[in-house]
Amino acid sequence: MTNHLEQIMRQAVVRSITHVESGGLPFVGVIVDGQQVISEFGVNRVQETGDPSAHAEITAIRDALTSSGRTDLRGTTLLATGEPCGMCYRHAVNVRIADIRVAVDRDQVAELGFDYRYSYPAFDITDSLRNTLMRPLRVSGDTEPFIRFLALHNIRN
Repeated sequence: MTNHLEQIMRQAVVRSITHVESGGLPFVGVIVDGQQVISEFGVNRVQETGDPSAHAEITAIRDALTSSGRTDLRGTTLLATGEPCGMCYRHAVNVRIADIRVAVDRDQVAELGFDYRYSYPAFDITDSLRNTLMRPLRVSGDTEPFIRFLALHNIRN
């Protein structure tokens, strides 16, 4: 199963790079149910839509719920190129996702210019809850979308 998830995470990283190169942010989320991808590779669409909740993970969750006709996502896994912010964790918890795999964790993401660790308390995401939900799933090149974003926007880290 982990090998299958690694393949999907590698695809998510490639999608993230593509999104960055088209002007977007370096976050992608995707929902997997067993061996099947049940959502789009959701990208952060906040800039494109003006919707402050259109984060990559929430975009993927919305798509999975709509396309599957389900009312919750119990038994599924959320893959995220960057660890979810507090809002995205809360959304995942609310739809009963209990397995979140991340390529780049919140501390690494902060080092790469995206520090949203302050958002966890606002959404009641404790370290204990985070530790029960999240597991790392590193893949080759997983920091590349963030590095490219910084380079494209001339941001020094």
